[in-house]
Amino acid sequence: CCEFDYYHSSGDGDVSESTYDKMIQSLDPDAPICIMVHGSLVKWEGALNDSYHTYLWLRNAAPNRPLNVIFFTWPSYYLPTKIVPIDVNILGKRAEYNGHYLAQLISKLPERHSISLLGHSHGARIVSSTMHLIGGGSVQGVSLNECGIHICCHCRKFRVVFAAAAINHNWLNPGQRYGCSLNCTDCLVNLRNKKDRVLLFYPVLAPISRRALARTGLTYFDRRAMGESFACVHDID
Repeated sequence: CCEFDYYHSSGDGDVSESTYDKMIQSLDPDAPICIMVHGSLVKWEGALNDSYHTYLWLRNAAPNRPLNVIFFTWPSYYLPTKIVPIDVNILGKRAEYNGHYLAQLISKLPERHSISLLGHSHGARIVSSTMHLIGGGSVQGVSLNECGIHICCHCRKFRVVFAAAAINHNWLNPGQRYGCSLNCTDCLVNLRNKKDRVLLFYPVLAPISRRALARTGLTYFDRRAMGESFACVHDID
């Protein structure tokens, strides 16, 4: 478990310290909650700036619709070795472990809200880890039950969007690393970009890595492995 710090951003982007109670009071009870999770190599100042502009981007899509937005930030910038493949793998494991913390945050949110999770790059790994835990799986040997956290799959809807997802394309398949992710997911949209130059090098970052989900989408074999669960997954190029 962890203790969260809460901040509130005003309409003009000014950030002030807040509390859990104030955050809950600020939520529109009739609107879903969108939780945005950034990727690796994002500094605190960058997270604040990007969060503000991403919020405006989301709001402009449907300015008259009610929406609650929470930005989940995690320690993604520390590079212990300065050797890129090693550090990227360390950050990937750190992202995966932060799924426990994101699940903890979700468990604190009122059940009347549906949840939309938007993960970018290693943020998609955090979201995958979170949904895997909520779906009954364990991450790095620990499940939510062992943490004393209970999230009811049937009490709210979960929708997921991946942008530049830095995870293996087969990790959502049953029996794989995040094989329980779709157990409680109503809809998963994967934004696929076959020209993503950064993720072109994803398979060489670790011996166990396959092609990134962001570049390939779900393959024919992934779709077969998923069976009926594939009906809730949508690849968008």
